[in-house]
Amino acid sequence: MKKLLAVILVVSLALLGSIALIGSVRAGAEISIVMKIGEKKYMVNGVEREMDVAPFIENGRTLVPIRFVIEALGGEVGWDGALRKVTVKIEGKTIELFIGKKEVYVNGKKMVIDVAPKIVPPGRTMVPLRFISETAGYFVFYDAFGRQVYIQSKLIPRKIPGVTDKEIKIGAFAALSGPVAPIGIEFVKGYKTYYNYINDNGGIYGRKIKLIVEDDQFNPAKTIAAVKRMVEVDKVFAIVGGLGTPGCLAVMDYLNENKVPFVYQGSGSSKLAYPPKKYIFAVQPNFTNEGQIMAKYVVEELKADKIAVIYETDDIGTEGLNGVKKGLEKYGKKPVIEVGFSPTEVDLTSYVLKLKQAKPDVVIMYALLKPASIILKTAYSLGLKTKFVTTYPNADPLLITLAGKEAAEGTYVSAWVYADLKDPGVKKFYELWDKYHPGEIPSAYAMAGWIAGEVFVEGLRRAGSPPTRERLVWALETFKHWSGMLAKDITYAPNDRSGKKSMYFMQVKNGMWTKVSDWISIAD
Repeated sequence: MKKLLAVILVVSLALLGSIALIGSVRAGAEISIVMKIGEKKYMVNGVEREMDVAPFIENGRTLVPIRFVIEALGGEVGWDGALRKVTVKIEGKTIELFIGKKEVYVNGKKMVIDVAPKIVPPGRTMVPLRFISETAGYFVFYDAFGRQVYIQSKLIPRKIPGVTDKEIKIGAFAALSGPVAPIGIEFVKGYKTYYNYINDNGGIYGRKIKLIVEDDQFNPAKTIAAVKRMVEVDKVFAIVGGLGTPGCLAVMDYLNENKVPFVYQGSGSSKLAYPPKKYIFAVQPNFTNEGQIMAKYVVEELKADKIAVIYETDDIGTEGLNGVKKGLEKYGKKPVIEVGFSPTEVDLTSYVLKLKQAKPDVVIMYALLKPASIILKTAYSLGLKTKFVTTYPNADPLLITLAGKEAAEGTYVSAWVYADLKDPGVKKFYELWDKYHPGEIPSAYAMAGWIAGEVFVEGLRRAGSPPTRERLVWALETFKHWSGMLAKDITYAPNDRSGKKSMYFMQVKNGMWTKVSDWISIAD
């Protein structure tokens, strides 16, 4: 990895005796450059350009054309054939490098680098980008998975909301009182614990994370007031972690229009990701993607032919149903029956009888904990012997408790929060959780909160110092199948804000949820 991070620039200069200067662009602008190994096309501030040499890797070193980089950043590059010297002038500094020598000079001061410049066929001069970029105050990030190089120019001095030399102030909202409070309290505990861990280890580039949490009581009217207060009065840098579809949707457009990043929403609504909005970053799977993954799993893994769907007639159930149907279309299939019910109903016998009459191989159940448990108990009492597959909010031991072990046995559930202790990241999470909460088992909601913090902090790391809202957006867009301790396989792009597109499945075996599949993705 260190070798890959020691990025090298290819200087496209004719080896002439005189110094040839290359023209620069407007100096003083903030520039973002993205280059991909093996491709001549690259991006400067989101605008596609093309170079005459594609970046490539040789002997573990990533080689990128210097002329295009320095020109885009507003600098100049010169070549002295007699002295075999490359001169870079940028950000008020003169950097002199000599072919085959590790000794370099910055404004006349001698320094030593670990990679000597060299000439390679057909007459290209190679110089180390990381040394030049960091000497000039630029930020460089190499994504080994995506084989991409990201370069950020120096930040123009200005006041950044929520950011000081010592802290980064962020906001969050959740129900801390009222009927949904048990979920909200756990959710907040998760990301508070993660931020405590980060702060106890020095913060991000020396800045501690200061968190403001507002209790919206799961009331979107209160969410709007709370978020406006955090943005306009508290001047938070970003909103990280919002619990519940109603509140998240209520403030989504306000935050996007005010250019305030909103990272992680405790919601499965696809409206948070589609159409993509620049400052809104969903993390957990939406029900449209999940429905397609469920369809893929029941057809390919469970070998189901006749598939029924029972769903709540609300936003969650309707979106999930449509996702399943979209997924089944890829296999030329349709549900043998679609059974909708109101989530407020307590007697679901008539609906389960409809399922029994259809004789399905599998029933996909888009219902949350209470009605889902009623469906399982009713199906068990009526002798409906089929496989049930349910949505990820039900990946909780409480479903087994509410339905009863006999009725829940064999039920499948999709999941996205990875809890396999064989995974080094997951193991590290449990060690840290026990440090901050000795003897306490983390809930699924606390783990989700932890993931919210993980994604945001990784974005901060990639954004460099000091972070800006624009650079955080840029940094998150560099995620390509990124994984942290609990966060797994997160991807964003300029036109993609859905975050998580892969899930795995568990099954109730002997009264306990047991992992029964690997990751399954709609992107495969």
